[in-house]
Amino acid sequence: MFIRKMEGQECIDNTRKYLDYLEEHLNNIAKAFQEVSEACDGMAWVGDDYTWHSLRREVEMHDLSKFSKEEFTQYRDKFFTSFEEFADKDSINLEFDKAWDNHKKENHHHWETATTEDDIVHMIVDWTAMGYKFGDTAQKYYEANMDDIKVDKKHLPFMYEIFKRISNGC
Repeated sequence: MFIRKMEGQECIDNTRKYLDYLEEHLNNIAKAFQEVSEACDGMAWVGDDYTWHSLRREVEMHDLSKFSKEEFTQYRDKFFTSFEEFADKDSINLEFDKAWDNHKKENHHHWETATTEDDIVHMIVDWTAMGYKFGDTAQKYYEANMDDIKVDKKHLPFMYEIFKRISNGC
């Protein structure tokens, strides 16, 4: 064989790894929404059809901005870097910071932009999904990072009610 490996293959492989990560996360989000909804049966957000279906729709659109031109390559380059020896880490970090800012603006399931109880539920669904991958729970994640996570104090009782119900449901 004259050619061992095409140089672009590393970029293709890393793009595929990033897409696999996104697919796994979206599947975990669906599973987490079901788990959190079932655990919270009896809470107003589950019992009100309009609220629950609106939130379900938001969850179905979870992280779609990660496929946008403002985020896709920036996330891939940050977490699945191709051509490591030629990578400009400062440039990658700067572009990722812009993508992360865009992501928070477009997705209110992050504590930086969560303002409503629906946002808080979606945030807990996200943390629950991440817990499947990293072996913790939404509550453990929050409590390990609570010095950095600035959630409006008015939402804390609501969050802890959901945490309690999730832990009782598992």
